[in-house]
Amino acid sequence: MRKKALSTPHDRGYKRNLSNPKEFLHFLQKYIGDDWTKDLKVSQLKLCNKEFIGPDYEGREADLLYELTEPDGQKTYIYVLDELQSSVDYTMIFRILLYIVSALQRIFLSTDEKIRKRKDFRLPAIIPIVFYNGSRKWNAVTELKEYQLNSNIFGSHVLNLKYYLVDLSQIDETFILNSNTLLDNIMYCDKVWRKGNLSETVRTILKRSEALMPQEQQELKEWLQNILMTVCNGQEELVEEILKNTRKGEEDMEFQIGIIREFENERKKNRREGRREGRREGRREGRREGRIEGEKNVNTLFQRLKQDGRIDELMAAIDDIKLQKKLREEYKI
Repeated sequence: MRKKALSTPHDRGYKRNLSNPKEFLHFLQKYIGDDWTKDLKVSQLKLCNKEFIGPDYEGREADLLYELTEPDGQKTYIYVLDELQSSVDYTMIFRILLYIVSALQRIFLSTDEKIRKRKDFRLPAIIPIVFYNGSRKWNAVTELKEYQLNSNIFGSHVLNLKYYLVDLSQIDETFILNSNTLLDNIMYCDKVWRKGNLSETVRTILKRSEALMPQEQQELKEWLQNILMTVCNGQEELVEEILKNTRKGEEDMEFQIGIIREFENERKKNRREGRREGRREGRREGRREGRIEGEKNVNTLFQRLKQDGRIDELMAAIDDIKLQKKLREEYKI
């Protein structure tokens, strides 16, 4: 079964962190924040085997699945799909539909036939959440009705569902920092360093980490370490030295943050030069591809005109670019 690749090693920290029911409850109450989350308790949440949901049509699995036990004993399921990548998945709502249908079918068929035929039998609610940490805004549809043509004509008579979206790029930094958990610090770090502010991120995170438990401090250090490895071109000994010395005092922190800043500036410079070269190469390649594509379209037009017996127009269009354009629009080429 094909697994979805994670974009960077530190992205695994999200899944590990959210697998902790306490952190997951914080995630629900702070970043989802609907009324149903307010009175939840950790004891109501149980991390489940995600095989319960099953893979989608591309063989990918839900990343996390929680069973929520309501006060009356009824079960609700919450599953999270981590989109830890730079690109937006425009098929997400369809993937979620298949997840939910597959899960409900399993529940229905595994329920005793006499029970499921009762008037009061109900399937459990399944709540989908998409957590996205890409730098670009998530602009895929979040409701199934938006994925269906002309659904507005039929109102509530078309099938619909909606997922919660937690888009890191759209969450304000001050909101993230208004509480101090491991998850908050990971999200803040992940959000800010992508904008080229790693040096100040390290300063903020290290000070906030003093209030965390030792195990959480270690996990946050590993997160920072992976990011620093990216920025410092994989120089492991240097990264270890930076993290060790930033804890010795303000002067040492300033010195080590200065080192980070130098690497960061060099990285920005290389990115700018790379973008300029990429644009030049892209324009050259674009012109080449444009010419090739244009020649293909014209040849297709001439073949269609010949097939339709429009020989006079074909001959006239050979030297008349405006006529070519008009005929291509007519043939939708």
